[in-house]
Amino acid sequence: GSLERRISRLEERHLGSKLYHRQHARKQCNMERIMNMSIRKMLLTEKPDVLVKEDLSFTKEKLPKAANRHEAKVRRKLSSWSKGTLDDRIEYLCDCLGIRTVDVNPAYTSQFCPNCGACFSERKGTHHELTVCPNCGEMNANTAAAVNILRRADDKNITLYTPYKKVEKILEDRYANKQSVMA
Repeated sequence: GSLERRISRLEERHLGSKLYHRQHARKQCNMERIMNMSIRKMLLTEKPDVLVKEDLSFTKEKLPKAANRHEAKVRRKLSSWSKGTLDDRIEYLCDCLGIRTVDVNPAYTSQFCPNCGACFSERKGTHHELTVCPNCGEMNANTAAAVNILRRADDKNITLYTPYKKVEKILEDRYANKQSVMA
């Protein structure tokens, strides 16, 4: 009798899936709330006219092939959810505040020096937060990438849809031209 009652209650209420969906919805709502508060605070503090950001919608194509179907599904969900949700929230809040958003090509923004254009020789630190330029020395990798992203907004040669390898060639040619002019 007791076991049958428990089974009927489980079938009736679907406690496993209901609990999972309730917890998932609560976590997602909490994450969106934190994102909204952080983005809004940054926009109200900084008061930018234009917000330049990397378009990370296609970066999952560069990942190595997943070992199995489950890994591929998890990668796809994690990659698309976090970037997509963050991007949507940024665009929505910028639109509400009258701030224009510009998407730029993310290729090599964190791999070339914003000062001289050289390719970084190494990354240091536990989270690779420091980088070493052969000409300029050590600098913060996130700051260097942010400067490159901002400059990319006005770059006529590197558009949003310029292929990854062509971006690398353009950046290497620019550095070579700078070196030949200085010599």
